[in-house]
Amino acid sequence: MKGNDSRAFAKYYDQIYLTMKDYQREAMIVQGVIKQFEKKQSNTLLDVGCGTGEHLKYLCSDFQCMGLDIGRDMIEIAGKKVLDATFEVASMVDFSLTEKFDVIVCLFSSIGYVQTFHNLVKTLGNFYKHLNDKGLAIVEPWVFKKDFKEGHIGLDTYEDEELKLARMGTSRIVGSKWSIFLHYLIGQKGEVEYAEEVHEMLAIDHEDYVSAFEEAGFKDTQYLTENLWEGCRGLFVATR
Repeated sequence: MKGNDSRAFAKYYDQIYLTMKDYQREAMIVQGVIKQFEKKQSNTLLDVGCGTGEHLKYLCSDFQCMGLDIGRDMIEIAGKKVLDATFEVASMVDFSLTEKFDVIVCLFSSIGYVQTFHNLVKTLGNFYKHLNDKGLAIVEPWVFKKDFKEGHIGLDTYEDEELKLARMGTSRIVGSKWSIFLHYLIGQKGEVEYAEEVHEMLAIDHEDYVSAFEEAGFKDTQYLTENLWEGCRGLFVATR
């Protein structure tokens, strides 16, 4: 089987990343960043690009939460594991909700899926529109263009008694477009299946993100790199 739907393998997402990431610790650090930068007490939180809801599992202990993701399969998984949150299927670029929030987070480089600088500005403007006055936006960027590693091949594996999974990936940048080509070998029920998918990401640098926040209306955008979690690509923090 072959395909190029970047969310086609939602059912394997947790198998790969739950062995790589400490979502509870990451959520605790995000909570600390909120406390550090909030101008008023934060009670409501929107997780944009929430994936399968792992951060929300822990953020729900301190906030009334909603999760949003363009992948319906992701939202279905998240809804089953995080009963204290509500969920919406929508694009981060142009979602429209009746609610406004004290905090909007966009973690694990989900922002990279906007693909263009124009869409980045539009997305951040959408965050601004959905924030309460003095609300916080916290965004973990995709890898900066300057840090692209030519020829790098990534490898992730997972196995249990029923499933063996290997994923290899390569990347290419053309202009501001970062293409990631992922190849899967999936072994289960006595069969080995091959599948592939392509992720199109945004290839820009730090100063471009700062410009996008400014164009979207945010003031005094800060970029944090210290006291975060292993593998974090930094956090942009901006106030409405």
